[in-house]
Amino acid sequence: MMGIAAMARRAVRAAAIGCLWVAMAACDNAISLKPQSGGEPYSVLLLADDMETGGNLADELERPALGLPQQEKSLDVTLTSDTVLTQATRYARCIVIARTGKSQKPAIRYEKDVYSKPQLLVYVDMPTALTAANGAKHITEPLSRLINRFEIKAETDELKKRNNTKGTKAVTEQTACSMLIPADMQSIKRGKGFVWLSDNAASGMQSICVYSYPGYDRSMPTLVAKRDSVMKANIPGEEDGMYMRTSRRAPVYGKETKSNGRRATELRGLWEMAGDAMGGPFVCIATADSSRGRTIVAEGFVYAPEKTKRNLIRQIEAALHTLQPKKLK
Repeated sequence: MMGIAAMARRAVRAAAIGCLWVAMAACDNAISLKPQSGGEPYSVLLLADDMETGGNLADELERPALGLPQQEKSLDVTLTSDTVLTQATRYARCIVIARTGKSQKPAIRYEKDVYSKPQLLVYVDMPTALTAANGAKHITEPLSRLINRFEIKAETDELKKRNNTKGTKAVTEQTACSMLIPADMQSIKRGKGFVWLSDNAASGMQSICVYSYPGYDRSMPTLVAKRDSVMKANIPGEEDGMYMRTSRRAPVYGKETKSNGRRATELRGLWEMAGDAMGGPFVCIATADSSRGRTIVAEGFVYAPEKTKRNLIRQIEAALHTLQPKKLK
């Protein structure tokens, strides 16, 4: 059960964030029938009619994100006991309303862009209150996937409006793939069947690499070995003997997924610069290009020693999911 102090802190956060949402909605309402939603990406306003249920759902949703060098929550949850949307809460970016006694079995229903845009409004109905031991995880796993898909889609929609066509052209020329590249990634380095794009930011640098290898083996050992080989050849450090590689001191997480309508393998973990202290998180999406007998890989990585990194790496993920092999002529 969530402690009283934790409930109080979340309630205070809800009140403060609610005031911000009202202010943002008021400003945008003059120019749009649906105002811009309030709140940061991967933030969730959780309204629960039972605070024990709400606390257990919040704890599950806030479990540590995988593949980051420091512990960060998967989602940032603000919990309140009021399940009726008000003028102060209806414009939130992601709203989850958890209700007990409303159905005979757990059910999740959602709507998009109801009061603002982008917005995800989710109803979670349960027969009885959830304790930490009797099912919160079974509800939050599909709920987390739903929220993450929503955020990836929202970022992809923004990427379609504002992207770097020069970067997309470089990807096509070097790898025979199409991909939307964030507008800030103006730095381009080319290699043999390889391209590296970066924003070269002084704080919170984001990068994308695209490359391929023959065959369709997407097992974790193969992906890590190919990654290390490609990065060693193309991303050297400041001095001889320094090069990027997968960190030997942290786990690598892999799973099967779908990307741009294609079966893919997702890999995430930490990179490091051999012989140097640099490092950070990476995520890569690998999928088959059957017309060319190869596997294509799109990877994003972040160097941000002074910042939290969850949203920086997830922002890049949206671009990775736009990767598509070009059709043979």
